[in-house]
Amino acid sequence: MRVAVLCRKLDGKPRNGFERYAHNLVSGLKGAGVDPLLPNQDAGLPIMPSGSLISPPYYDIIRPFVEILRGRLRADVFHAVTDSQAIMFPWLNGKKIVTMHHVDKTPADSLPEAVFRAFYGLGTKIALRQADKIICISSQTEREVREAYGVSDDRIVTIPQALAPAFRPLPDSVKEGTVGYIGALKKRKNVEFLIRAYALYDKKEGVPPLKLVICGEGTDRPFLENLCRELGISDKVEFRGEIKEEDLVATYNSFSLFVLPSHQEGFGFPIIEAQACAVPVLTVQGALIPEEVATSTVRCNDEQDMADRMAMMMSDPDLRERVIAEGLAHAKCFSLEHMAKMTASVYEQLTEKRSFNH
Repeated sequence: MRVAVLCRKLDGKPRNGFERYAHNLVSGLKGAGVDPLLPNQDAGLPIMPSGSLISPPYYDIIRPFVEILRGRLRADVFHAVTDSQAIMFPWLNGKKIVTMHHVDKTPADSLPEAVFRAFYGLGTKIALRQADKIICISSQTEREVREAYGVSDDRIVTIPQALAPAFRPLPDSVKEGTVGYIGALKKRKNVEFLIRAYALYDKKEGVPPLKLVICGEGTDRPFLENLCRELGISDKVEFRGEIKEEDLVATYNSFSLFVLPSHQEGFGFPIIEAQACAVPVLTVQGALIPEEVATSTVRCNDEQDMADRMAMMMSDPDLRERVIAEGLAHAKCFSLEHMAKMTASVYEQLTEKRSFNH
């Protein structure tokens, strides 16, 4: 059985959940004895896998077409790691699988985001017509896909995301007295909520001092920086920009608390990454985050409630240790081995069905 994984260039520096999924999938498959064909890895032009308007057409259309013309993109199974890569399905001969991460329910907050969503949406339409199997990264994503597109039971399966082994507590790490956020700075991520909650915490008397560290870039950054000035907390909030992959584990370990305030996440990688690094995680009650991911987080009703729970987590060592222990145990449920084994099983089922039909 020959498997081709349709993904962008794997440079060892995943910048978002899509890229992290692709890195983890390929690593897990190789560990399970599946050596996939990866058509984009010898791409000649120095184009980033994401973050540029040229990335989707280059990696998801141009490069695969070149490989098809050269006769080098032949396989029994083609696995598109997102809807975007499924754009090539009409030109591929074999069983086709797409991984769907979420159904967007929030508006695009910039022109580049709108362009990307249009491209991604085209891939979704093609995938729904041509995919033999749709893999969803969470039960929430499966529910969204079923409700939005009416996909039949025999075409859909949930295989949870995996956590790379690198995410772990570092014994020599020093807590900086910070509450941290890592992710894009866009409306859907709801970072404004975190900033307002932190400002309320900062006004409390008798609580341990905390800095707010915001890691990431996006169209919302100017607005968020201005909000910090309006709230009088600019001197206590640090915008660090993008965190390099090699610094990510150490950054998580440096946090005293981690907050993911998003309105919606297809999975919510930062939750289990922070938990695996022994950091308590706070989220927003009612957010569209998969229950199996958010279950061991401290959920907050509003900004004041989050400020109060931050104070509790910083002032009650027993509560803090209990939340850390629950998070560590929870993060262990998301292994590369399990994801790879379940995915390889889908490949085998489809190729067996194809052999039977022929």
